[in-house]
Amino acid sequence: MMASVAIIDQPATEIVPVANAAAAVVLFDQAKFDAFYAKLKADVDAVPVDLTTKKGRDAIASVSAKVRSEKASIDKDRLRLTAEWRNMTAQVNGAWNGIKEQLDALAVEARKPLTEWEAAEEARKTKCDEIINRLARDGMVSIDDTADDVRARGMAAYETVLDPALFGDKLETAQQAKDHAISQLKAALARLTREEAERAELEKLRAEAAERAEAERIAAELAEAERAEAARIEAERVAVEKAKAEAEQRRIAAEQAESARIERAKVEAAELAQRQAQEAAKAEQDKRDAEHARQLAEAQAERDRIAAQEKARIAEQEAAAAEQAKRDANQKHRTAVMRAAKEAIMTCGADEETAKKIVLLIRAGDVPHVTLRF
Repeated sequence: MMASVAIIDQPATEIVPVANAAAAVVLFDQAKFDAFYAKLKADVDAVPVDLTTKKGRDAIASVSAKVRSEKASIDKDRLRLTAEWRNMTAQVNGAWNGIKEQLDALAVEARKPLTEWEAAEEARKTKCDEIINRLARDGMVSIDDTADDVRARGMAAYETVLDPALFGDKLETAQQAKDHAISQLKAALARLTREEAERAELEKLRAEAAERAEAERIAAELAEAERAEAARIEAERVAVEKAKAEAEQRRIAAEQAESARIERAKVEAAELAQRQAQEAAKAEQDKRDAEHARQLAEAQAERDRIAAQEKARIAEQEAAAAEQAKRDANQKHRTAVMRAAKEAIMTCGADEETAKKIVLLIRAGDVPHVTLRF
């Protein structure tokens, strides 16, 4: 964050113009470089931090570019002096290393508000895309979805809040994705509800058919019992007839027994076929139920994973915000301490400009045995 306390301008005569042949003087005179650096940093701090407009962001980028341009000018003379005075290479490079580090840090500091704004803007766009993509996914209905699945996703899509401050120029796209998802899910819910009702009706009809088949089976058994009883009565009647009819009666009885056996075999075969069909239907239903349970478990696992990612992202944002607040508070404190020091010096008769210079000298460590405690 740029300091809010203005840096005291150095007299123009003390700043060596970098963009000329005398620029190399800062490589040999640390005091002149310090004065040059103070003036350059004052120019950086004078640029207002306005990230809400393109002009403000361009101004920040421009002052950062200016710092790097000044650095390039000094580096050009450094290379010239290295070629001209080989015996001064160690001194020049030693001075340059410190200057380069300071100017690189200043350039990074100058661009920091824009860099942070760009990172926040990228994070905002990523979050918008995630919400839009989720709405698009939720609006797709697969063949395995149930009415409950579609109803739950429809409620989630309906309750999704599209904050204009978050979406910005993507608000219309997000609204279209939401409307499309809700429309698709409504249509799918109506269809699935109707299909599930039809399946329930079919199951009811099948149950009723099974009940009728059982009733028919019982009726057949009763009819067989009645036939057997009639045969028994007939046998008793024939037993008392004359001997000449006994042979005929035995033939008739044998035919009736064979007919009864065949009838029983047919009934048993029909019962066996019905049981096999019922067992096959039950096995198929069990298979579908198991597959449905597996899909539900996978869907829940995916939702849990997404929720965990969102929780981690929120925690990271909160930590970054706390760290930024800590840096802001530290800078505010340092500004307040320097202001208090300046005002205290002014009470001794010094004017404000002189008091500012004294505070800056103390902060830079140029006043022996005197420091500012932050």
